[in-house]
Amino acid sequence: MTKNFTGKSVIDLPTDFCVIQLETTDLNPKEDDIIEIAVEKYRNNKIKDSFYWNVSQSNILAALLKLKKFIGNDLILINHGSFFCPFIGNAYRNNFDEAFSNNIIDIQRLFKNIENQDTSKLDYMIKFYHLSTQHEKIAKKDIASIVAIYFNLQKSFNEKFTNIKEVMPKNHFTLKDIQGDPSKNDRTNSFYGKHVSATGELNIYTRKELGQIINNIGGIFQLTPGNKTDYFIVGKLKKVTSSKLEKAKNLPNISFLTEEQFLEKIASYEWI
Repeated sequence: MTKNFTGKSVIDLPTDFCVIQLETTDLNPKEDDIIEIAVEKYRNNKIKDSFYWNVSQSNILAALLKLKKFIGNDLILINHGSFFCPFIGNAYRNNFDEAFSNNIIDIQRLFKNIENQDTSKLDYMIKFYHLSTQHEKIAKKDIASIVAIYFNLQKSFNEKFTNIKEVMPKNHFTLKDIQGDPSKNDRTNSFYGKHVSATGELNIYTRKELGQIINNIGGIFQLTPGNKTDYFIVGKLKKVTSSKLEKAKNLPNISFLTEEQFLEKIASYEWI
């Protein structure tokens, strides 16, 4: 299956990076369009260049051509990977017939792992660091919040840790580690009330993070598929298949999803 996003979400704190903020007509990557792009380039944590585009200026192809040249192979600082990746990936595929391949640094993942907080919504992170900015849903303005949060994360990391490995998400987990929070349930989401399992390596979230998202939505994450499984998410496999995948193939009424299809279904979900 053709992939639209081939980069990975990495846990890192570089001082050289580009930051991108998008705004869209709505939150469905299959149906809605990017209408605003704000981009800034940083070297040694100092802004070196920037550009801004909105749909009233030109068609998106012109903006994406400029974006592609501007970011090069930089790490891309973003907020909310499950929103960013499907939208930018679809835009690259539709306009260039290629995948977006830069690795990303998602401040939501950094925040949860460095500050050990249960939520990482942009509004919450702004309040947590007592920033003067607000979440305005305007790319040109919200990019300032993303950068300010990132610099606070760098500072907090340096005060609390000595090695980036200390804040890497843990691979091993039990179901007790990912109990859902009913206050974060989303009854409108496809995964609400559904049993979900997964296999393989994922690019944007770990399986533990995926399980936590499913349980917070109000679904039921399963370590292994079973007769109740509704969705089975298949990541990158080390071999041709896996024991979980083979088991899932023999179970009734399962919908198989790629990681990208999973991200599209949670693009509107903010409680990451």
